[in-house]
Amino acid sequence: MLRRFFVSEIGGCDGVQKVSERGVVASVLPLFLGLTLLMVGNGLLGSLLGLRADLEGFPTVVIGVVMSMYYVGFLLGSLTIPRRLITVGHIRVFAGLAALASATALTYSLLVAPLAWGLLRLVFGLAMSGLYVTVESWLNERASNETRGRLLSVYMLVVTFGLGFGQLLLGIDNPLNATLFIVVGILISLAVVPVALIRIPVPSETIPVKFSIAALVRVAPLGVVAVVLSGFADGAIVALGAVYATGVGMEPGLVGAFMAASIVGGAISQYPLGYLSDRFARRRVVLVVATGAVVVATVAVAVNPTGLWLFVLAAAYGSLAFPMYSLAVSMINDVMPPHQLVAAAAGIIFVYAIGSIVGPIAVSVLMQIVGPVGYFWGLAVAFVPLVTYALARIIFTARPKQRRFINLPHRSSTAAAMLAEPSEEE
Repeated sequence: MLRRFFVSEIGGCDGVQKVSERGVVASVLPLFLGLTLLMVGNGLLGSLLGLRADLEGFPTVVIGVVMSMYYVGFLLGSLTIPRRLITVGHIRVFAGLAALASATALTYSLLVAPLAWGLLRLVFGLAMSGLYVTVESWLNERASNETRGRLLSVYMLVVTFGLGFGQLLLGIDNPLNATLFIVVGILISLAVVPVALIRIPVPSETIPVKFSIAALVRVAPLGVVAVVLSGFADGAIVALGAVYATGVGMEPGLVGAFMAASIVGGAISQYPLGYLSDRFARRRVVLVVATGAVVVATVAVAVNPTGLWLFVLAAAYGSLAFPMYSLAVSMINDVMPPHQLVAAAAGIIFVYAIGSIVGPIAVSVLMQIVGPVGYFWGLAVAFVPLVTYALARIIFTARPKQRRFINLPHRSSTAAAMLAEPSEEE
């Protein structure tokens, strides 16, 4: 323990530095444990609500609106919770919001009505937004230039695979029962235990929430379009994937596997696509990825796949859609002045949330009109504007100078941008 402390303070040779990095990660393991429980609960709840709403006979458009309310709450939380961290403190904010999220999850089975679920979804989104920023700002406090890469990588794995594992719990009981909602409440409640017991210095740095959408669009128009459409596609997948799977006859256990395929596909492709975007023109990589997503969704519409092929196409689309957020953020950071990067992150979250609100509603309208296949129709259309605009930018504008790729979960907060960027003083 002492050796890890002194090494982290004075640095050293490469071999010793690795010990320092391991020591920093080990010191926040309780925080990662709490985050894992949150992600498993959040992943399970998202798919469970879509599945249960469909079984209860909610119209598809109503399901889309209800599910999109999560992102309305997420947007409100990203604008309000950072101030509470300064006035109340991180532990109290985390405990309070986790209790709110847990109570919300338990209430769904008591009030099975669209209006009630929409309000509960909004509250849950606000709570999760605050929990994200609390964890991320805490990690940022512990990070140095030598350790922030490893912390961000572990954070990515925890968020992505926690959400994916949560999908697999759908099959443990009938979604018409209250059991799965109780499981979500238990998981989120237990997340408070390790966080309340850890001894980590409270972050002192303020999380920026002020931003200018007009300035963001003026400096990085292609990046903003990519973020919005990434939110559109991601929001539709998370909100309506379970509804689509149920509509084509899948059992609850397979519904969870279908959702997990999309999420895990995105996790697997994140680093390879980031690697390629650092070595080739990033907007060309965005063009290829967006085109690939359109092609995959179009194939799903054309062949109406069943069985294993449906899972393969879901994973293929997820491998292209989910990494688009990180590609878009990196593209914006390529042209944003360094001193504005963190403030710009607040604007990025705002436009991503707007896309995530519109996506489930628009795709649910298509599904209401043409049936379950409207899900893939919506996912195919999502990236068509990006393909067109990226091609125009490549033809008519000069290639910007690129910074390194920033690998971020699509549900991250402004604090994650602070974790991803080295501090000026180091």
